[in-house]
Amino acid sequence: MTANVIALLFNGLTLALALGLLVLILWQDPRSETNRYFALFLFMVVLWASGALLGRAAAYVNAGEGVIQIGLRLLDMGFTGASVAVYIYSAVITGIRGTFFRLFALVGVGLVLAYQALLWLVMDSPRAFEVTADGVLLYYFDTPSALLYLGFQVATILLVWRNRNKIRSRTLAYGILLFALAQVAGLLSPRIRMLGGAEDLGSVAALMMSYAVVRQQIMTPLLGRAKQLEAIRDVSLAVTSRLRLQDTLAAVAAQAAGLLGADGAAIFLLEKGVLKLAAVYNLPKPFVGQEVRLGQGVVGTVAVQREAVQIENYARDWKGEPDLPLAHEVFGAVAGVPLVFADQVVGVLLVVQGRQGGLFDRDDVHLLELLGPQAAVAITNSRLFEAERQLSHELSAAKERLEVVLTSTQNPVVAVDRRFRLIFANPAAEKLLGVVRSHVGQPIAEFVAREWLPPSLLQMMRDLRRQQAHIYEVSLDTHTYLCHVAELGKPRPEGWVAVLNDVTQLKELDRLKSQMIQMTSHDLKNPLQAAMSYLELLVEDGEEMFTESMRSDADMIWKQLERMFRMINGILDLERIESGPPSLEVCALEDVLGRVVVDGAGPAQNKGVTLELEIEENLPPVLADSHQLSQAFTNLVENAIKFTPQGGRVEVRAWGHGRRVIVEVTDTGIGIPPQEQARVFERFYRGQQQGVVHVDGSGLGLALVKAVIERHKGDIHLESTPGQGTTMRVTLPITDDF
Repeated sequence: MTANVIALLFNGLTLALALGLLVLILWQDPRSETNRYFALFLFMVVLWASGALLGRAAAYVNAGEGVIQIGLRLLDMGFTGASVAVYIYSAVITGIRGTFFRLFALVGVGLVLAYQALLWLVMDSPRAFEVTADGVLLYYFDTPSALLYLGFQVATILLVWRNRNKIRSRTLAYGILLFALAQVAGLLSPRIRMLGGAEDLGSVAALMMSYAVVRQQIMTPLLGRAKQLEAIRDVSLAVTSRLRLQDTLAAVAAQAAGLLGADGAAIFLLEKGVLKLAAVYNLPKPFVGQEVRLGQGVVGTVAVQREAVQIENYARDWKGEPDLPLAHEVFGAVAGVPLVFADQVVGVLLVVQGRQGGLFDRDDVHLLELLGPQAAVAITNSRLFEAERQLSHELSAAKERLEVVLTSTQNPVVAVDRRFRLIFANPAAEKLLGVVRSHVGQPIAEFVAREWLPPSLLQMMRDLRRQQAHIYEVSLDTHTYLCHVAELGKPRPEGWVAVLNDVTQLKELDRLKSQMIQMTSHDLKNPLQAAMSYLELLVEDGEEMFTESMRSDADMIWKQLERMFRMINGILDLERIESGPPSLEVCALEDVLGRVVVDGAGPAQNKGVTLELEIEENLPPVLADSHQLSQAFTNLVENAIKFTPQGGRVEVRAWGHGRRVIVEVTDTGIGIPPQEQARVFERFYRGQQQGVVHVDGSGLGLALVKAVIERHKGDIHLESTPGQGTTMRVTLPITDDF
């Protein structure tokens, strides 16, 4: 009697606790599939306990058979539903949710409920039971129902035991096993049913399961939030404390696996549109370097969608391309999160469990999502650090090579900043200029003799602005140096660098060369003039005796001697121009060009070529040697006439343009091929195109023109199209700009 009362009270208490836990679980997360299945299980347990409580209470107070029958029917419905629901819930939390299991569960529930409805509503078959003399209820199961219930419980026990490692809470696993064993005991032992032992054990098991679920989903997250944050902090410190990229990747993979208790982890980095496996933890290292395309595999999907992906069973649930070789054979649960930095995906973090490993829940994925940005920052920092270190190494190596070159060269090198303070001087400069280390940072004019500095700073600045270089000579004692000044740094110069070249020997060689050429030319000129004189006398004296062939030979000799004479004069003129500065005076360019055109009018008329002159009014004067300019423009006009066929046209135009004067000599002649245009100003060079071979010339005319124009600080350029003509453009500075 006392035992029966205790059983009734215990059932009532467990019923109230179960209802409270049911409400708490549904309130915590009603959208969770796992919670919905567990709520269904608890509802069925409540229904089972309610039916047992009603039936036993009715039997105890002798309330009548009808009330007992209602209690037993509720007990049957709850027992049936709890048997099926505990199996379905076990399949859900272990990840065994294939079509076969769901179909099996749904068919089983349908059969049992249909059978119960048939007995209760259609056949009105009474439930077999008896009440003892002391008011204890003893009920019985029919054989088909008992076998069906037993099948569900055995399947549940096997399912949970085989996949116990996938259930995180041991209390939950033991609760499921205890519940299944309680129902098995109730099915097999009438005495246990009579004492209410099955209901009591089932209620205790349900309470264990409810406590485990509440602790796992509510208590542990609340109590462990600080620990999770601390773990994230530790992971972040461990990750960000590594500067080398490979060390950072290894730390991220290891910490991610340890944080989730996973069997392995892998990090894929996005490089040139492909995800490449860069680091692994507890996975085969030969896999490192494997590539996965965007959109392929779990990692490719994560990178494209930029969202976390969670898979319970890789072999069953993932139908796409495998992320790694043998992934379908060895991977169980898988979770992947994108590594995003500055709104750009830099990689994907993948954590995996083995086939018999545990499952990942939403909290695990949330932890990975918290770790992802920290890992992305650490990876980006490591990349930047390695790039900086590589750049520093390259700069250091370049600096060392530059220092070796500068210290090894015998040419003095000096660098100054924009305020002309010394930045650098190599050993050759220190020895030549008397510079010491203490002079660095001081104005160069304070410790360097004035003779070494540019004659005109204003002219140096102009040359640097226009030509990016300024060259001047320094002569001291018996040595001559050519100083080449250039800007230091781009795009805005930080200063200037000067390189001094000892050209003493070159100057001496140039002097000897010029002297030799002059002497040789003079020595050749005298006998050449004598030969021309004797040839002229010979032709006059032999006029009556010469045949036509002899006269032709004499004419050819005379032409070749004239050609040699012009060549010698050209060499002498070129050497005279290059040997010293021109005699500068204010020169009216229109007068020079007028004389040149008048002199060229005769040859142009003889060849049938039109020669025209067009000069802008008020043409600015230039500071020049009028004789040299006349010689240069005469050569240009003569060349244009020589290479223009009969009926052609030669135009000479001049106009002012800013601080310069531009003179163009344009012809409609045979033109110059593109491959020969760069060489026409070389000494003794003559073109080989058709129409040139028969034209006399020494190849010195354009070389002389270029030398004259450059001596006057001007420029000369050509534009030519074969078969259409050539334009020679000369640019000279006006007097204020010279």
